[in-house]
Amino acid sequence: MKTFLHHPARWSRHALVAFSALWLVLAATPSPLLAATPTDEPDEFAVKPVSDPLEGLNRAIFKFNDGFYSFVLRPVAHGYERATPPPLRHGLTNFFDNLRFPIRLVGDVLAGRPKRAAQETGKFIVNTTVGFAGLARVSDSVPALKDVPPAGLGTAFAAWGIGPGPFLVLPVIGPNDVRDTVGYAGDVWLIPTNWAAFDHLDGYHWWWRTGIQTLDVVQSSPDFLKTYDDFLKSAVDPYLAVRNGYLQYREAAVKK
Repeated sequence: MKTFLHHPARWSRHALVAFSALWLVLAATPSPLLAATPTDEPDEFAVKPVSDPLEGLNRAIFKFNDGFYSFVLRPVAHGYERATPPPLRHGLTNFFDNLRFPIRLVGDVLAGRPKRAAQETGKFIVNTTVGFAGLARVSDSVPALKDVPPAGLGTAFAAWGIGPGPFLVLPVIGPNDVRDTVGYAGDVWLIPTNWAAFDHLDGYHWWWRTGIQTLDVVQSSPDFLKTYDDFLKSAVDPYLAVRNGYLQYREAAVKK
């Protein structure tokens, strides 16, 4: 399950630095917080014991996020879908996915997966050139470049043997764990629209950066909300449904 603002905005950087510091403290301290501690409540999905020592705080943030998604993000997503033709929406999704090539490349290199790094490079070249700057995902028609598992700093940390740590719910961003929160903080800086070097180009101003990042968030919101709603369908406890669904998704992702 991709979390909201895995298509990050500039304002999130400083908050993520604080979460990075938290991760370093937890990793260096032999604490029961890092041990798997099953809850007494029945899970919505069958998963391994979950480390959720901050469940009270997580639930409060989850409730806030649910309200934000319902009253802010959902109207924006519906307006975007009504105003944007499906082919254009699909093209923008491909474009922003192609733009995240550095995240996947660095993740594969740090994880020691040169074949996947080469595949990601091939995908980027094909989609950027033949696919008109990534608007068309031409690589899907090339067997050697199709269905390459996603990567990032979080998956690289997992390849190094670093455990996920406690479960976290981040404001607006949504479900995470400590390892992926730190990985996400690094991934933010690998997205080209966040590179400080562009600030020195003639004609490139802060409002270009903000506009591109806003469009990225808006275009990703319909798919995010669909995934979110799927997890909540028939859920006895929505928090547990989203938590366990996210953890299952990440466990499967790091094993690919």
